[in-house]
Amino acid sequence: MYQDLIRNELNEAAETLANFLKDDANIHAIQRAAVLLADSFKAGGKVLSCGNGGSPLRRYALCRRVDRSLP
Repeated sequence: MYQDLIRNELNEAAETLANFLKDDANIHAIQRAAVLLADSFKAGGKVLSCGNGGSPLRRYALCRRVDRSLP
């Protein structure tokens, strides 16, 4: 019933990601952010993440991923 809609949305997301990945500046920006986050954790600091409340599950997944990777 909704298969065409699902395919269209996923194709659009894939195209958006492909365009994002074409620009090396995006990759460098992510790398810089990752280094800043890691440096903060290594120094005993913390990271505060704010948003519009759209996805508590994403926040939980991010926190769990960070918890598992810390020594």
